Amino acid sequence: MASPALKDNVQKQMVAAMKSGDKPRTQVLRMVLSEIKKVEADKPDADPQLAVAAYAKTLRKTIAEMERLHQPERVAVLQSEVAIVDEFLPKQLDDAALGALVEQTLATLGPVTSKDLGRATGAVMNAATAAGASADAGKVRTLLESKIHQ
Repeated sequence: MASPALKDNVQKQMVAAMKSGDKPRTQVLRMVLSEIKKVEADKPDADPQLAVAAYAKTLRKTIAEMERLHQPERVAVLQSEVAIVDEFLPKQLDDAALGALVEQTLATLGPVTSKDLGRATGAVMNAATAAGASADAGKVRTLLESKIHQ
């Protein structure tokens, strides 16, 4: 279980946004806090980071839908909301760092076949988390597949 530091940080930033009169930021932080509380109510030992990540994913899906519907003003608002939510998520590894992490992980795992792809993907994702970052599982899998088929 993650510490309550994330929830406390969101609450403090929400209070600061309210005091400064930043209504859009306050609304987004209220939603983030609401998502965290909803997850805690369902499962008290749940990681609040997962609630924040799920909310960010929902916003990104909505952005894609609004782009498809040709609503650029709504897309701009949603992108600013995602930027605020992303402040509370681990930073994504860039492609170079992800490639290096895949190489390191493969070196520790030994020979990996396509049957071991799930285990290798999990190992890379765990290594990214241990490094205090996150990685896109799809990118990890694609990189692993390219390394295995060489």
